[in-house]
Amino acid sequence: MRYLTYALLTALPVVSAASALLGPSFTSPVIVTKKVTPSYWRATFSDPPLNVQGDLFFEEFYALVDKITNDPEVKVVVFDSSSDSFFSTHVDLVNPLNETSWPGSPKYWDSITRLATAPVLTVAAIRGRAYNAGAEIAAVLDVRFGSKEKAVLGQFEVGFGANPGGGGIEMLSRLAGRSRALEVVLGADTFDADTAALYGWINRAIPDAQFEKFVDNFARRVAGWDRYAIGAAKSLINGRTGFPTADQQLESFNSFVAAASQGAVPARLKAMKAAGLQRNLKFEKDFSKEELKFVGKGPWKA
Repeated sequence: MRYLTYALLTALPVVSAASALLGPSFTSPVIVTKKVTPSYWRATFSDPPLNVQGDLFFEEFYALVDKITNDPEVKVVVFDSSSDSFFSTHVDLVNPLNETSWPGSPKYWDSITRLATAPVLTVAAIRGRAYNAGAEIAAVLDVRFGSKEKAVLGQFEVGFGANPGGGGIEMLSRLAGRSRALEVVLGADTFDADTAALYGWINRAIPDAQFEKFVDNFARRVAGWDRYAIGAAKSLINGRTGFPTADQQLESFNSFVAAASQGAVPARLKAMKAAGLQRNLKFEKDFSKEELKFVGKGPWKA
């Protein structure tokens, strides 16, 4: 799997640390955990403005999963963001990703499956953009709430020549159904919270003025129930609906790997990087629009 990192890095122009202003951070923590009560935790993605998923993100995510699944008291964990702009965006496309921790590693889907089967409810509280890997990390959690005014979701991988590889294919197919999953993935465009809720991608869209109170009340309510009952209900629902296997997610990731190094994709990523990928906040916010400037074999004038 190492060649994907090499392919991406050699495709993108080298930039100084000073010019790569949008992260990711190499200083811990990038996920801040607060125990509101022993049974109710908040896990906050804290590497603004993008919350790029780099090595440190994955290391801390796996460590957090260990803490959650080994704690005998926690019953609900709300995942949110300290960024006004993003819940989370794509994986790090500039710096090398450690193959022992990235989404092609067995640790990745093992950790997600452990969360899915734990007697703990996980909640994504989305008050910004959840793009690409950010949308995937939200989708693998048990429940998703989005701010009606601020939440925007998107899977844009097909637009630059690849496919979702971190669980987006697997989760969207189950949450939204085949036709809507095809619309999301192949359309590679943004979806507001109301549409995402209509499609089943998130549970519901909540007016932003009421959002934090709603999420907090919901979490406290669940945290009051017996842990055994939470675990039993999750286990039964998982059994009725099915949860993606490691082999399925790895197949999607390997497809992403293959796509990222074929045809015009390396040159396209290089041109997108020069235009602002992972360096310019406006570019990242408008990712789906920016992709339209890089259609075809190039050269591109952007």
